[in-house]
Amino acid sequence: MSNYVFKPFHETYRIITFTMIAAMIYPNPATEKRRLIYIGLMLLSVIPLAFMIVTEMYEFFMASDLNNTIRHSTVIGPFIGGFVKVALMYYKRRQANELVSEINRDHLAYNGLKGEDREIAASSIRNCQIYCELGWTLIVMSCGLSFPVIAILLNIHSFTFKFDSTKHMIHDINNPFTDDPEDRFESPFFEIMFVYTFFSSFIYIINYVGYDGFFGLCINHACLKMKLYCRALEDAMRSESRRHEKIVAVIEEQRRTYEYIALIQDTFNIWLGLIYVATMIQMCTCMYHIVQSFNIDVRYIIFVISIIHIYLPCRYAANLKCMAAETPTLIYCCGWESVSDLRIKRMMPFMVARSQVIVEITAFNMFAFDMELFVWIMKTSYSMFTLMRS
Repeated sequence: MSNYVFKPFHETYRIITFTMIAAMIYPNPATEKRRLIYIGLMLLSVIPLAFMIVTEMYEFFMASDLNNTIRHSTVIGPFIGGFVKVALMYYKRRQANELVSEINRDHLAYNGLKGEDREIAASSIRNCQIYCELGWTLIVMSCGLSFPVIAILLNIHSFTFKFDSTKHMIHDINNPFTDDPEDRFESPFFEIMFVYTFFSSFIYIINYVGYDGFFGLCINHACLKMKLYCRALEDAMRSESRRHEKIVAVIEEQRRTYEYIALIQDTFNIWLGLIYVATMIQMCTCMYHIVQSFNIDVRYIIFVISIIHIYLPCRYAANLKCMAAETPTLIYCCGWESVSDLRIKRMMPFMVARSQVIVEITAFNMFAFDMELFVWIMKTSYSMFTLMRS
């Protein structure tokens, strides 16, 4: 990886950039007005579907049909959540743009790295491309496309191998203009709704791939910044001629890193709070729907597996917390004791003291995201599920 060329964000993470642009959440100041218009058009395109599902949910709820109420809520909840992300990203567009600009600045600077430092940076970016970008995209697609793909396969099987063929919708929605539930399979309502819900599945995918993937990339980049400035401090201690200059540069990079983490917190803390609550409800309702249904629905089992939607933010935040907790030790072990310059020795306590401040990514600026929170969410979801069954 010694010949790796570090490129800007949009060239390094092409999938995340594409989905962010498609979802109208890429923080480009030059397109703010156009994005606002496109966001409005996108909302208008899905309002009829959302209205139909919410109306039917209300009817099922009033009829005490909890199973069908939950069946709709497990779909409409994440779907609306995707548009909440779009609104949040537009609201936090300045902070998000600063995050992208900082990544671009750092990638440009990494082209000047040599040896092991360059390999560490290249390896970190490569891991982000594999896990935060490609891996996350495949996970979201497996959830978002499970409904249309299974419906298509069932229709092919039904019309190919069965004499009395049965139609299957992507998500069962009754025709609001008739009272007979079986009318949803009549033409042209069935065909229109099939195409409409297929289109909505792609909107779901781009909303979740872009926003959540961007969060993971930002957190991992913060970890990389910490690791590199600790190594830069070691290098500064070995440089006699430019030692003071290099240490000042390390202090400046440390300051920028903590400002960058504060930007991440400011940009994503509302979203983290929303998924904290939504995941508990989603896990509980999906398990209830699977248990109460007469047959196993693979689509909702896949939704339960989407537990990774809360696991990954917790894991990313925990990694950042661990890296931040490790930096005081790395700074202390940089070799300062062999330096005779008192100016340098007087700088060290301030660097160590700043790095000892606990770094946490919080939801609603209240709940710290880490693996302990993930375990607590799982336990709470199961408790709610048990309560619903009883």
